[in-house]
Amino acid sequence: MKRWGLALVFFSLGMMLITGPALAQPKPGWPKGATIGTSGIGGVYFVWGGGFAKLLNDKVGIPASVEVTAGPVANVKLVAGKQLEFGLATSAPIYEGWVGQGWANGEKYQSLRVIFPMFTSYAHAYAPKKTGIKEVKDLSGKTVGIGAVGTTPAVYWPVVFDVVGVKPGRTVNAGWSDLTSQMKDGMIDAVATISGLPWGSLTEMEVMQDMYVFALSKEQMDQCVAKYPYLSPGVIPKGTYKANKEIELPTVTVWNFMVVHKDASDDFVYEVVRKTYENIDILIAAHKSAKEVQAEAIVNSPIPLHPGAVKYYKEKGISIPDKLTAK
Repeated sequence: MKRWGLALVFFSLGMMLITGPALAQPKPGWPKGATIGTSGIGGVYFVWGGGFAKLLNDKVGIPASVEVTAGPVANVKLVAGKQLEFGLATSAPIYEGWVGQGWANGEKYQSLRVIFPMFTSYAHAYAPKKTGIKEVKDLSGKTVGIGAVGTTPAVYWPVVFDVVGVKPGRTVNAGWSDLTSQMKDGMIDAVATISGLPWGSLTEMEVMQDMYVFALSKEQMDQCVAKYPYLSPGVIPKGTYKANKEIELPTVTVWNFMVVHKDASDDFVYEVVRKTYENIDILIAAHKSAKEVQAEAIVNSPIPLHPGAVKYYKEKGISIPDKLTAK
């Protein structure tokens, strides 16, 4: 028995040395682990979530894992239902869930709280040059991949098409890696995304063949922003892709935010937010869009913040609007 006892002690010490703080006992009210809702493999959310999981594990001391989901709409539902500790979501589905509009279809998801801004997503599309598709209006009658059901592109590109009067012959809902394969095989004509920059699936395609990348005309962008206030005007910088080496692309954008349930521990959320801003380099190493994780951008949140996050921002001297501090 003594021998087994000593062996257990040495095993425990060895595990502490190997894993470090990640296996530390959580504080009262803190979760023992955290699951982060992202999106399909090959998308920005999946890559971003991996960086955030590393930050939680290495800097907060909470074992974290990434869960592949159907995207922002699914993440809103799963966080609201306490099936995820964290969710990545764009402002449009967050707002519609809060007020019960659009995809929410009258049901309100008001147990969500935002904790920090992530990055801006840009609406843009791409097609092999051999298709001759050079702009959004050329997508009428074509087969267009728009991502899995529930992802931001799958929900909001049809909205954009409706506003600008474009009618694809068929839209395809599938994961990004699947859509890339379908494009390689000539099964779809184009892909339309709303994502952080650069979009990995497009850069992958550019390695294999010449591509057109395009977004909205200034007139189309103005039409969309006028009708849907959760959309904002933006520009994809020239040189983001090989295909727009010399030109900027005007388009519509939406912010992305990290969300939690309102019942999450205040001091846990405060620590997560603090460690996130202190270790943004970990997130940037995962995806360079994390350079946009700036505290000042939190005022763009479409719904109230978690009290633990409010505490952090106020300590940093950021004025938080009353509408974002509602309980």
